[in-house]
Order: sequence, then C-alpha cells, then structure tokens
Amino acid sequence: MSETPSSAGSRRSALRHLAALLRLAPQPAWATPTLVTLGLATSVAETLGITLIVGFVYAALGQDGDATVAVGGWLGAALARAREWFGSPARMALVILLLIVARAGLAHLNRTLNAHVAEQINETARNQLHEQYLDVSYGFMQGQDTARLIEVLGTESWLIAAAYDSLTRIVIAACSIVIFAAFLLALSWPITLTTVLGSIALSLVLRRVGRPARALGKRVKAVHEALGRHMLTTVQGLRTIRAYAQERLHHHDFLAASAEARTTSVALARLSALLDPITEVGYLVILCIVVAGAVHWGTALPTLLAATALLYRLQPHARALEGHLLHLAQIEPQLSSLHAMLRRDDKTYDAPGHLRLDALRERIAFDRVTFRYGDGLAPALDDVSFEIPVGRTTLLSGPSGAGKTTIINLLLRLYAPQYGTIRVDGQPLADVQRHDWLGLLAVAGQDIDLIDGTVLDNIRMADAAATPSAVRAAAQAAGVDEFVQPLPAGYDTWIGPQGHRFSGGQRQRLALARALLRRPQLLILDEATNALDLDWEHRVRQSIAALLPRSTLLIVSHREAVGRTVDHVVRLERGRVV
Repeated sequence: MSETPSSAGSRRSALRHLAALLRLAPQPAWATPTLVTLGLATSVAETLGITLIVGFVYAALGQDGDATVAVGGWLGAALARAREWFGSPARMALVILLLIVARAGLAHLNRTLNAHVAEQINETARNQLHEQYLDVSYGFMQGQDTARLIEVLGTESWLIAAAYDSLTRIVIAACSIVIFAAFLLALSWPITLTTVLGSIALSLVLRRVGRPARALGKRVKAVHEALGRHMLTTVQGLRTIRAYAQERLHHHDFLAASAEARTTSVALARLSALLDPITEVGYLVILCIVVAGAVHWGTALPTLLAATALLYRLQPHARALEGHLLHLAQIEPQLSSLHAMLRRDDKTYDAPGHLRLDALRERIAFDRVTFRYGDGLAPALDDVSFEIPVGRTTLLSGPSGAGKTTIINLLLRLYAPQYGTIRVDGQPLADVQRHDWLGLLAVAGQDIDLIDGTVLDNIRMADAAATPSAVRAAAQAAGVDEFVQPLPAGYDTWIGPQGHRFSGGQRQRLALARALLRRPQLLILDEATNALDLDWEHRVRQSIAALLPRSTLLIVSHREAVGRTVDHVVRLERGRVV
C-alpha cells in the first residue's frame, strides 16, 4: 500500500511551491544545514542518553556485566567499553545528565535560530510582495479582488516561513527516526522489523485520515477571502449601507461568512487534533506487540528496556513528521496563491523609460491613439489625435463615457496605448523616464483618492518632504486652510475613510491642495471643482493662476461656462475627437 494520490500530490505541490518561493525570498545559505545539523545532534544526544540509562540502571544494581551480556552485539560491546571508561555509576549518571542538558541546549538553539531565519524569510516575502503590488502594471492590479490582495499580503506572506519551518522539521524528524531505527537495529532486528512494519501501517492510517487536508485548506482560504470582502464592504461602504438602510442584511451576510469561517477552522483543527491520539494509540499497540514478541523470542530484559525507551522517544518524532506533512498539505492552496502573486514572468510592468525630461517646452500630442480596457471590449479611445499646448489651458469635454478619464489614465502612465503614440515635445512618452515625467504633473480628480489619515498626511502624499509653509501655501490656494484651521486638531485632524468626515467640496479642495503642493508644470483637473459653486470655482482658478503662473492646465469639465475661460478645447464623443 502507499499514500493516497490526493494527499501525496498536495504535499508534492506544496513542496514545489515552497521551493519556488524560497528562490524568490531566499533564506541565508547557512540556515538549512545548520538547523538540520542541530536537529540531528539533538537526536543523537537523546538516543545516547537513553542507551546509557540502561547501562546505568544495571551498573547501579551491580549487574552491569549481566546487562552487557544480555544486550549483546556492538551495542553490548559499546556498553562494556562505556562501563570501563566511566568506572563508576556516578560518572555514568553525570554523563547522562550532561547529555540531557546538551539535548535541551541544542533544542533551544535550534528553535532560536529557526525563529530568526523564519522572521528573515517573512520580512523578505512581505517586502517583495509589497514591491510587486507597487511595480506590476496598474491594469493587472485593477483586475484583482481587493480582499484577495489584502489576504495575500497580510496573511499568506507569513506562510513561507511556516512552510520552511515544516520542511526543516520534516527533514530533522526523518533523520531522527533513522537514528532511532539504527539503535533499535543494534539492539534487535526482530524488534526493529516489527517496529518498522507497525510504523508503516500507522503512517498509512494517518495519511488516510489526513486526506481532506488540502480540500479543507482551499475552503479555509476561500472563506477567509469572503470574510475579508465583507469587512472591506463594511469599512469602505458604510455610508452607502446606512444610506439604503441595509445594516441588518449586510450583518446577516457577515454572520453567515463568519460562521462558515468558524466551521472550516474547527474542521481543520479537528483533523489536526486526530494526529496525537492516533499516533499515541498506534505506538502503544506497536509497543505491546514488541513486548509480546520479545517474550516469545526470549529477548533479554535489558534489550527490552532499551527498546521500550527508544520507542517511547521515537513517538514525538513520528508525530512531528506526520504533523508537518499534514500542515504542508493544508497550506498548499495559500502557497500556490502566494507563488502566483510573486511570479514576475507572467505579468506586465510599466516601462521605466530612458530619456531624461526636466521641463515641458512645446506640446503634448496624441497621435492616432487607440486604447481598449480588455479584449472584446469596444475601444475607449479610437484613433484619437489632438494636442495640449504647453503653458496654455486646455478643456477636455464630452459626455460620460467619451474617453476623457482614459486620456488622463494614459497621461498618468497607468496604462499604455495599444496603437498610436503619445509624444512629449516630440519624444514618445513611453521612452521618457517615468519618474521624471510624473514629477512634472499632478492630478486632482472626481475620483478623490483620500487615504485614511490626517489632513496633513493627505496633502503630503504629493511631496512627503514638503515644509509646513509649503503645505500651508497649497492649502490656502485650494481653500482648505479656512475650514481646517478652526478644527481642534487643525491639520492633524483624522479625515476618516475616504474623507467622509468632510463634505464633497471640502474633499475636492483637499485633493486640489495635494496637487498644488507638487507645483506641477502640468496640472490635470478632472472635474476637480464640480462640487464647488461658481464663485468658489472662480476663486480657486485665480489661486491656481497666482501659484502656478506658467503651468499647463488640462481641465475636464461638463460646465459650459468653463469653455469661455480656456485657450483650447478638445471635444470627445464615443472615444473619438469631434
């Protein structure tokens, strides 16, 4: 008989994903050999101590010669040499004590180093995963489930270290079992054969019990992601939930997901909890068979005592081996998910560009640009050509869905055109260094991406090193200072999720202050003042003109009055310039 294909396959898959992950988040070169060596040294100290205890008992009773004869073989000869070398039971007891202390010390050192290595792996995995989120194309991230992204970064990134720990403990446990088996073989081959056959039978029982591990692991992963989605909805959509009086319904859905998380976790815990009693009962049965066999074979008492002690200490290693194999099977879905997210060969990344750019001088030109958000979808922009003159104010107008936001996304290099070219002063935008280009522009839009922090945190998103006076100047120009300054905490006021502690107009002014702090050469206003009345919009435009007298403005607006105050108008309909 052999282990079931499903359990064996899940373990092999887990080990394959772990190997790939450890290449992406490598552990120190010394880690694995050192941890395995320490584990083996711990097992050797333990088995030597157990064997010497047999000789010590007989030596203390004045029957050490009988013990040597009864044990026989090379182990008996070794006990005879030990008796001659120690000379007295007291010295033998001291050595046994030193072996026990050495075993404890080695085990402690092993755990300490393991924790150190695990935290290094965790840190590397978290850092690389966070960097991946920031570097991978914006389109890829937009296509991911937010709850899954949080689950992978916040929870699954810790599992590389847990899987590595399981792997090292599997190696140590397997080697320790071999050492114990070698000592048993030195005592008695019939006892060893009985133990090996019994251990194989017990292992098959444990594998059968652990067969549902991978399926449960997948279920736990799915349930946790669903629960995460409910949490995100509660935090991010609280205003909508309450506006439509959906609290009870939403809470009912959350309770159902929470209950599912509980039942799956309990099922997984129940499966893991079966290991200990099955292993203990199994080895008790093996021990009973060994004792009965020893009586039948006429095995000497010292040999039986030593074998019993070794079998008793073998049990934790066998339990550890099966437990960590089961653990790898359980977390295989998470390791697979983490590996898929960290891989770089199947994802696209923003082109960094190679041309330096320190200023805008002439124009930004769209030359027959076509872009669609996905295969089979209608183009958001279809063969679009127009110019944005530098130092002037351009209005981008058109009905909803005309392609205005897509143009802004392309300028922000969140996406790249499938066809055509965007040029900056004659150079393809894709060839311009991304950092240089984005350093020249800023955007304040209708999709106000305010972070859950203070007013100061939100404004400084544009320039983390900005001085308080620069922040204050940008805030005054955007009309933020007049409603923030009277607050008890001033600029340290916590704005809440998406800034919902403030009105729509106040949030727009916060986003505008952030953009103005950059002092950009190209300022994009995407419906950035549609929540302001005309008087306030006029005042903001005057402040921008005073703060950025030579900047280029690109305004997206539905207000007809705006068209009378700009230098240049581009009208879009259904993805085309009309």
